[in-house]
Amino acid sequence: MAAPQVTKNHASPKYYERFNIAQRIEHFVLILTFSTLALTGLPQKFVGNGLAEGMIALMGGIETVRIIHRIAAIGIAIQSVYHVLLLGYKVWVHRTEMTMLPGLKDVTDAIDVIRYNLGLTKEHPKMPRYNFGEKVEYWAMVWGTVIMAITGFMLWNPIAAARFLPGQAIPAAKAAHGAEAILAVLAILIWHFYNVHLKMLNKSMFNGKMTHHQMVEEHGAELDKRVAGLARPAPNPEGVRHRERIYIPVAVVLGLAFAGGLFWFATFEETAIATLPPQATQVPVFSPLAPTPEPTSAPQVTASLIPHPVEGQEQCDTCHGFNGMSPYPADHAGRPNESCTICHLPGPTPEPGVAAEGGATAGGPGAIPANHDLTSNTYKNCATCHGTDKVKPYPANHEAFPQDNCTACHQPAEEAASGVTEAEEAAGGPGAIPANHDLTSDTYKNCVTCHGTDKVKPYPANHEAFPQDNCTACHQPS
Repeated sequence: MAAPQVTKNHASPKYYERFNIAQRIEHFVLILTFSTLALTGLPQKFVGNGLAEGMIALMGGIETVRIIHRIAAIGIAIQSVYHVLLLGYKVWVHRTEMTMLPGLKDVTDAIDVIRYNLGLTKEHPKMPRYNFGEKVEYWAMVWGTVIMAITGFMLWNPIAAARFLPGQAIPAAKAAHGAEAILAVLAILIWHFYNVHLKMLNKSMFNGKMTHHQMVEEHGAELDKRVAGLARPAPNPEGVRHRERIYIPVAVVLGLAFAGGLFWFATFEETAIATLPPQATQVPVFSPLAPTPEPTSAPQVTASLIPHPVEGQEQCDTCHGFNGMSPYPADHAGRPNESCTICHLPGPTPEPGVAAEGGATAGGPGAIPANHDLTSNTYKNCATCHGTDKVKPYPANHEAFPQDNCTACHQPAEEAASGVTEAEEAAGGPGAIPANHDLTSDTYKNCVTCHGTDKVKPYPANHEAFPQDNCTACHQPS
């Protein structure tokens, strides 16, 4: 380190060199980029607030604010890399002392300053080139820059970040980015401004010099070294040139790598929040429309009406699937049951026991005879008489239907004619019991007396499994 430069005259106090021109330019760039980030970032965090909205409008709108914010972010990133490379050059090439590293003396200095301010001691501690307060500020800035760079990349490229991190990391990064921004701004306004500009006006970052009184107050230990001539000796020039030949190429490669990474960072992804210039479009203020044309009489395809109650029978596939009793067309495959009533509307349903027009040939479900009491054990199981190979079997496409599905289509008749007509009997219906068969007498109580196998008038072979009390289920007294 060069010997301290001291200037004297009769009108001005003694001054000591504090910062060179390169350090002052770096500090000015930091002020510019940090202030720009704060002025453009905080209104975005508190968007919706009247003051924030006014600041955004004053700066040209949200798109302009985002562009300025990102340019300032790139600027502070470039300065950070420059600072790291320059620090490496000073420490490794010129063997400069690392005076910004914290140590145990900083803890004791902080305690002694508190004791001095409370009046517990009359001696102010002598502090080194960078006192404990300046070290806290410096490392807080380093830590904050790292946090802002990481979270800023995640917010700038959220899709890429979500490929490696959970989706919840994006709003977490937004919260951390905004909170760290508030913390940094408050630290500058409260701590830095007070210590540098209010407590003791320190102009060394602007003119590079510090007065003797300020040196005694803030950096007494360094002042003693300078006065005693204990400054660190300058390094060997030959050693400096040797280390430069190694360090400078490495620094150039690292700088170019950072420049490429920064370009990739800024152009990697076009997100939903990308700032795009507004496109000029010509939209007519008023464009009257032509009157709505009258509906034409074009042929419309109408769907058949539903011939049965819909309530309780919403599962249309049961009867109208490909294996059902009345299957739907092939182009209806895959349609959900809920879509059937969009085209097929409920129609008139037949009254119980009333045949549809055209009789059995109309294809409608037959009515359950009035003498079939569905609450009795005799008629609860329809398959007893109507199962396959029974007296009156149901159609083959009914085999898959469950027992409790019969009344979905076949409704009980309200009333039926007594006996069976000749036409019905000739058509294969159950014959009527003759009027002279008094079923209450002992003679006619047991039907198999005359109608059992090998009797006078035997019943058909498929009646053998029917119990005695089942005969009148089909055969009615005339």
